[in-house]
Amino acid sequence: MGFGIKSKIKSAIVMMTGCGILKKTQWYRNMLVDPNHDIYPDNTWYRTHDERNFDIVNLGSSGGKWAFDYSDLDIKAMNWAQQPQTLLEDYNLLRHYHSILRKGGYVLITIMPFSGLNKETGLMDAFKYVNQDCQGEPIQPFRYKEACRYARYPILFKKQAVKALIKYLLGKERKSDKYAHTKVTHNPMSSTQLDEDAKRWIDGWKRQFSIENFDAPLTPQNQEGRKFRINLMRELIDFCSERGYKPVYVIPPVTSHLSRYYTPQFESTYVYGFLKEVNREIPLLDYSKDETFKDDDLYFNSFFLNSKGRKMFTLRVIQDLGGIANK
Repeated sequence: MGFGIKSKIKSAIVMMTGCGILKKTQWYRNMLVDPNHDIYPDNTWYRTHDERNFDIVNLGSSGGKWAFDYSDLDIKAMNWAQQPQTLLEDYNLLRHYHSILRKGGYVLITIMPFSGLNKETGLMDAFKYVNQDCQGEPIQPFRYKEACRYARYPILFKKQAVKALIKYLLGKERKSDKYAHTKVTHNPMSSTQLDEDAKRWIDGWKRQFSIENFDAPLTPQNQEGRKFRINLMRELIDFCSERGYKPVYVIPPVTSHLSRYYTPQFESTYVYGFLKEVNREIPLLDYSKDETFKDDDLYFNSFFLNSKGRKMFTLRVIQDLGGIANK
């Protein structure tokens, strides 16, 4: 066997061994939304769970992830929202795993300020779902093949992967909870810090969606994104209705530090205008101006509910769903 072939074989063995070790690191697992298969009811989940006929699943991006906490409640429910998660991913998750719901079960569709706009999708949007069993149909199809290649050979992440590998091998890896900051029961930020945090969100959204003035009409680019989201939302709602599920829009609360940027024109253009254009008669639970959730200590920043706030909000939503069912 020639020296060149031996060298290639040795390099391949080293690469595969390194990739195998990388998949054990906290760095790698933190990039996946459900590394332990305890969020989504895929085939791996069903091997250890006999539960069926769930009452509620909620969809959504960050706002949904940090709005709902069904633990310690006498209800069978799952939070399928992620940070971040697009409406397309919401729909694909629902299509794959909806059979966990009972007939008449609720699908809570979390509506955030820019749910009606489409966002650019990157590699990590596909990568974070690669370990989910989805019968060969990806949750995020864009760049899925590339994401699978990175999942098989995480050394492709280069510097990040090398740093993670070295820390793991040296025993210096930190086994920290990446969501620890969300589990507080009070808001750690001062009023000034909350103002600064709110401005960061606003400035970030303006950059992300190329918006100069929130009170101005949608740009041509955002009008196209709106059309895509409208059709997708219609498909999602019709999917629910055709199978006997009850779709419900839910708008979670935010602190006044952030909501003060939500002018009536902004809300009309980006939130209520979007829902009106979807043109589906389903219930709307709107907590954006609910005085019950105005206390800053119910949040962990200017935007998202903390542990105490999530439990309080989830209980309120369940109570209000009971009101809908009795109408």
